[in-house]
Amino acid sequence: MPGKELENFSVPEIEASSSVSWEERIISIWESLKNRSRKFKNSEVKSIELKFYPYKNGNHSIGFYNGLITAKFHSSLETADETVKIAFLSLLISKLLGLKPLPIWKEQVGEFLHSIPESNSGKFKKLKESGFQYDLREMLERISEAYFPKIDVKLLAIGWSDRLGKRRLGSYEKQNMGIRISPILDHKDVPYFVLEHVVHHEILHHILPTRMKNGQNSIHSPEFKRKEKEYVRYREAINWLKMEYPKFLIKNQKEIAHRLKSEFYG
Repeated sequence: MPGKELENFSVPEIEASSSVSWEERIISIWESLKNRSRKFKNSEVKSIELKFYPYKNGNHSIGFYNGLITAKFHSSLETADETVKIAFLSLLISKLLGLKPLPIWKEQVGEFLHSIPESNSGKFKKLKESGFQYDLREMLERISEAYFPKIDVKLLAIGWSDRLGKRRLGSYEKQNMGIRISPILDHKDVPYFVLEHVVHHEILHHILPTRMKNGQNSIHSPEFKRKEKEYVRYREAINWLKMEYPKFLIKNQKEIAHRLKSEFYG
């Protein structure tokens, strides 16, 4: 049974190239970190053996012996955002080298791994559509009517995630046609148009699924990016996420911490 396809919306950052191979990423990060390691400072990578597996329960692993790097990762990482791939490899390689990993790597990787659906879950878990501040079903219908009148929104499930992702703000699960939105956006200080942009983005994943192009998974194709910008407040939403969202997290950190323990969305 093929693994589930999960598309994610993350806080926007400076764009990184997704055309490089996993082997190139591994070598690049290894070379950038090894000089800080006493044991591996003079090591040279001669070859890489890389395997992906579809089971969420398995352990990610990376090892080094006599110039050979062996690695085993979850298959969902193949379609992850470039920032997640870099954080994931940096986290594992730094641990292998005996270095202290950056907290941001742990946060990015943790949120991504929590977003992976269980391999034995046959249906999209029923999540709350109405939150403290916003109603996602109402928003989904309004956006669909304005931008995607030909799709049947009744076939799409949507709800507030039971995990409070700070960076991974939305995701789309192809197999069950379900959209999850981080409840961190269900707040009076988050502009309505920002949440609309995230939902609009996830609907596009439903309409324009991932395809293979030149041996690479094309998650956000040129057509996807063009249609994403059709949202009338796209630029305004992107600017808020880049400039104001970090301030929002700092200002509301106590309330956010409280929501982590809340069962409202669970």
